Amino acid sequence: MRQLLVSFFCILFFAACGTKRQYFEPSEIKGELNSNANLSAKIIDWNLASAKLHNGYFISKNGVSNKFKLEKNYTLLLIQDGEYVVADNNGNLKIYDDNGEENYSYKFDSIVVSVALDGDDIALVLSNNSIVLVNRSLGVKFSQNFTQTLAQDNRAANPIFSENSIIYPTLDGRVVVVDKDDFHIKENIIVSAQEFFNNIIYLNIIDGNIMAATTSKIMFLNGIKTLYLDADIKDIIINNKEIFILKNDGFVVKTDLNFKVIKEKKFEFAILNKGTIYNNHLYIFEKTGYLIKTDLNLQNTEIFKLKSATGKLSFMSNGKFYYDNKILNLL
Repeated sequence: MRQLLVSFFCILFFAACGTKRQYFEPSEIKGELNSNANLSAKIIDWNLASAKLHNGYFISKNGVSNKFKLEKNYTLLLIQDGEYVVADNNGNLKIYDDNGEENYSYKFDSIVVSVALDGDDIALVLSNNSIVLVNRSLGVKFSQNFTQTLAQDNRAANPIFSENSIIYPTLDGRVVVVDKDDFHIKENIIVSAQEFFNNIIYLNIIDGNIMAATTSKIMFLNGIKTLYLDADIKDIIINNKEIFILKNDGFVVKTDLNFKVIKEKKFEFAILNKGTIYNNHLYIFEKTGYLIKTDLNLQNTEIFKLKSATGKLSFMSNGKFYYDNKILNLL
């Protein structure tokens, strides 16, 4: 019996050794890129809204900000109407003005994951998967708990204030629409039902209709019916009425709002990390150290080496790719 077990483990060992990881190897490389400038410190954390530097300064969608420093353990969740919303790992939320003066603070029972502002009203999603509406003067106006989740993606979409409703993205794969006047739940829409990493990573209103996505499914309410698209999603970029989906299998898929595939392109063995659209081109950082540049028809592609970004925390915004303590201007 012992000999059988030893033989079995030997077979497993040699089978594992015989499986070699294959990496993205472009057939043609346009050149090697070098950074154009340095940040004041390395990136130590990032989310959909910002990246935090080691010295407390931060990068937002508007670029590098040196107006004030974030406190230790705080991250920037939102910039809106000249205010900066930050939160820490203990449930504290603070709002600063453009000069770094504190306008508001509140301590919640759980970590604030995402947030939206509408005057004095603040809509929040907490790490215990509760949705909350707080007024700066009146306190908590509404709160609803949902099933707690075991693990979540750090890309957490923000709630949205619409004309008569507040649209909340939850951490268990649903979109909850709450009436702004009496706070009853008007819609409770399940986008996907994965056990892990099922939070809403994208939420938007397009032509008056809700679009939302998790890492495994995209949903669009097109006014007539609810459409779904299953996909192993790494990132989503919306350009007008076109959707660009970066998939974990190296595919880039372009669809319309009805999820009809317009064009797709495969980058064999590529680990697509994140993307952005700039100057009518789609830029994608590939995890093993390449920057992919393609037109929006996914036809004309150029690939550049960017080995210095391999294994580094990064952030894309406003025509720049930030990684480690470097800044690269997109071509």
